[in-house]
Amino acid sequence: MKKLQLISKATFVVVDVETTGMSAIDDRITEIAMMKVQDGTLVDEFSTLVNPLLTIPAYITSMTGIDNVMVQNAPPAREVVPFIAEFLGDAIFVAHNAAFDWGFVSHTARRERGIEFDNQRLCTVKLSSRILPHLPSKSLGPVAEHLNITIPERHRASGDAYATALVLVKFLSYLQKKEGLRTVEEVLKFQYGRTSSFSRT
Repeated sequence: MKKLQLISKATFVVVDVETTGMSAIDDRITEIAMMKVQDGTLVDEFSTLVNPLLTIPAYITSMTGIDNVMVQNAPPAREVVPFIAEFLGDAIFVAHNAAFDWGFVSHTARRERGIEFDNQRLCTVKLSSRILPHLPSKSLGPVAEHLNITIPERHRASGDAYATALVLVKFLSYLQKKEGLRTVEEVLKFQYGRTSSFSRT
């Protein structure tokens, strides 16, 4: 694993998953999107529906718009995991509520292919709590709105991942310019550290 990576030289992969429920053990991924960010620029992306091989609950369909018909011809997780592993590589894994997405991605890779991911993880919810402490809600919608970011399609993996990638770019720019952070390690520590203020500039 790389140490003391400069933020400007590091690769971040922003991930969003849609799932059949909240449990990484009992539920399954129905869609995944991954956005690769380098030096403040979105350079590559990967997304696919995933056949969960079980019935998608109606309340999930009402929220995401993903139903059983949509995923019936999609590849199952066992086929998708190698592509996830290749795309993610040794990049920093980023998500809005990273524990949720990491739980599904890492558990799925382990269950389906015996692959163990050990990527460094960065959570934009945690960054939001430190950079935007006075924002009442740190969920993606309010954070994106505060930063003048439009989410193309809410509660779909590509839309949410794209918006999260733009949030990440703005946060990294702020941390470098206003907080003087230079390395990925400093950013990873900052997500658990002191609060700050962020103004739209």
